[in-house]
Amino acid sequence: METLTSVPAFASLESAELAQATQEATELSRQILAIIFEYALNKFDDSMDRLGAGIPKFLAVIDAFVMAKKQVLMCLPAFPFKSANKQYKVLGVLPDKAEEIAVERLNTMCVRIGKIYAPGAKLTIISDGLVYNDLLSIPDRHTWAYGEALRAMVLQKGFTQIDFSRIKDLVDFPLPDQLDEIKYVANATNFRRVLLNKYGKEDHDIDSEIAEKPDTLMTYRGYCRFLESDLQYIFPLQAGRTSNGYKRSVKFLAKEMLLRGYAFAGAVKNAFPDHLRLSIHQSTGEHKLSMALLNSKTGFTTPWHCSVALMADGEWESAPMGYYKNDPTMEVVEEDGRPSYFKQKVEEEASN
Repeated sequence: METLTSVPAFASLESAELAQATQEATELSRQILAIIFEYALNKFDDSMDRLGAGIPKFLAVIDAFVMAKKQVLMCLPAFPFKSANKQYKVLGVLPDKAEEIAVERLNTMCVRIGKIYAPGAKLTIISDGLVYNDLLSIPDRHTWAYGEALRAMVLQKGFTQIDFSRIKDLVDFPLPDQLDEIKYVANATNFRRVLLNKYGKEDHDIDSEIAEKPDTLMTYRGYCRFLESDLQYIFPLQAGRTSNGYKRSVKFLAKEMLLRGYAFAGAVKNAFPDHLRLSIHQSTGEHKLSMALLNSKTGFTTPWHCSVALMADGEWESAPMGYYKNDPTMEVVEEDGRPSYFKQKVEEEASN
């Protein structure tokens, strides 16, 4: 007959086993996070300090997957459309080698996680193109074309650890089962309307957010920088539009983007509540994990804002398209019948 004194012994054993399992899971989660950190945004002097600020939060998310022996799920709002500045920043409307390198980088990150953790990892790209494209004078058709070409690229290249979300994942309104270009364009305005009505806040004081929250301030400044360069050829300086006036208008647009961004973030959180949330924006590191999609020495880390070049030493670099176009040592390389990247000529070719 089992005595009561034996119960604590079993309980103690189970407790010890649980503690060991928890410790092993936490260590594995740390290894997974260390891999992800290798792909994080690292172009600032305090980048590692910023990453450290979010470790407890990020580990808790990963731990939940590891303890359940489930695939680590991540989501990344990104890949909206090519920059509006086709004159200087990008080669065209569709994804090119820059996007390929960026998505391959994300896929490789997931594959590496799978080598140390059997269930592996999956990353879902959540395009935010329709959230902002009208503010940047990007047609809905271009947003559709970019997204479809990106999906086709992922399939063609075999990036099996990458998924994509669809409109219906984020907002609930009547949509055809299958969207084609015409139906997508027809529903673009509806998507923005429903998104803002459900997740936006009419009384949102964005000026206070910018003043009080470091993450918001950094995103706002980033928006101002890229908007000023993205829109300069669409809204050139002229009579009635001075340089100062243009900059004020850009700041207004940046605030509108922030307001929509908050609504979009709400939809993402609702649709992907348990995913590890990645971001392309610089931050304090406390709430989101900032990623570098291009591992470039130049600081241009988002493929839709730049072009890439294959240097003579075999390394890839990134910069605005015009920078490479004006360099006589560079030549354009086409893929699928359209410009895709630049290639540095070897010394003999450059001298001829």
